[in-house]
Amino acid sequence: MSLVVHMLNSGLRKVWSRVAIGALTAALCAGNGAMAHHSFARFDSEKLLTFRGTVKEWRWANPHSWIYLEVSKPDGTVEKWAFECSSPNMMIRWGWNLSDIKVGDKIAVDAHPARDGQHLASPQTLFLASGKVVADPMGQKHLVSGDELAEGPGPLPKAPQGVDYR
Repeated sequence: MSLVVHMLNSGLRKVWSRVAIGALTAALCAGNGAMAHHSFARFDSEKLLTFRGTVKEWRWANPHSWIYLEVSKPDGTVEKWAFECSSPNMMIRWGWNLSDIKVGDKIAVDAHPARDGQHLASPQTLFLASGKVVADPMGQKHLVSGDELAEGPGPLPKAPQGVDYR
């Protein structure tokens, strides 16, 4: 009888070992995908441009909020730009409110543009129509630590700091 119990136990251990290894492998693969998804490496953190435009859409949503601007260029043409922001949870910790931005607002955004030339950028600092200045944790030049996220942004500039987008 004990031989039968021993054989059953070792067989169950092998099955559970395989299940555990499979679950661990799946978790690691999914984790790498999540890390890649939340990477802001697509943006050039060495380049800071100032965009001035009119808000066409404001999406306060997870996992990332989005601001869509129409940016007028000196030659009179208008370009549509998308700004990928942090999650509302992170933005609230840094002083944002859903009501800060409204469609039709004229704002300025210091942002890091996409490396591939798309009209896409990661905002660092926004100068809102109300006069309020807010910073986005994920748009900072360095990776924001948990402590920095909890403490909020340091001193914010009173005026845009980037090179005017033309």
